[in-house]
Amino acid sequence: MLKRTYLIVFIIVFCTFITGCQLDKAHSDDYPKKPTENEVVNIHGGLENIERLDLFVKNTQNGKKDKVRLTQYTIEGDPIFQDLEYDGDKVAIKIDSTKDKFGGGEVRSYVCKGIQKQESNTETKYLLEECPDISDLVTISHDVGNQDYFAFELKYGAGLKNKINTKSQEVIKDLKNGKTVAISDFQFSKEELNQIYKQMILSNYLGDKKLSTKCNKKSYESYDLTIWINDGGRHFKWSECDKSTDGRKMTNLVNNILEILKNNTTYQSLSDS
Repeated sequence: MLKRTYLIVFIIVFCTFITGCQLDKAHSDDYPKKPTENEVVNIHGGLENIERLDLFVKNTQNGKKDKVRLTQYTIEGDPIFQDLEYDGDKVAIKIDSTKDKFGGGEVRSYVCKGIQKQESNTETKYLLEECPDISDLVTISHDVGNQDYFAFELKYGAGLKNKINTKSQEVIKDLKNGKTVAISDFQFSKEELNQIYKQMILSNYLGDKKLSTKCNKKSYESYDLTIWINDGGRHFKWSECDKSTDGRKMTNLVNNILEILKNNTTYQSLSDS
């Protein structure tokens, strides 16, 4: 009889444990996923599909009707939905925090005059105009001075012969004639680093990336990027043949970095001969 009692208790405890796991799994299903076509996701400063919000701002400026959803996740992983709709005249916003277990758990609606994007060298803001009780929609800080440590190494081109390393202050340029030329004391300005850091944030460099190094071309561009931020780091490898969303976004990041590099006066002094 005693053994049977222990068995019943064990079954109850085991079923409770399994049920708890299933509840945890159910909660995890609400945790950040890839955004839909008309959705922008903000995961603690990690932005996915932010260009869709840029398009919404542009459409309001051109008088074109549009809808977009901004999903922002709390520290606990709960989503807060902000649905924006432009009817050709005003911007309406509905804020749904009913899935936020530690918040107000309510739905609020406002009508605003419009929306604008403000950019500086250290931050980018999306602001609602003449909106009661709400103004700042999204603020993106890209000031490297706010970080304890920031550096990166980018190797790129055929055979990864080109290199930028801000940690070792080294730049190597492939002259494509079998020779390379290098600068051993290269530095970006604070403004240039802010611009680069901004592009990394907009590409969501802290998010999970599915990248491929495969390419069926005889000669192709390869990319190898390492980013050191505070006590952590991220490493990415891919090729120009990766046309996935992540591949195109990371290649665009490299192109933006190289555009900033080309305008650097020290880099411009490198000889092509």
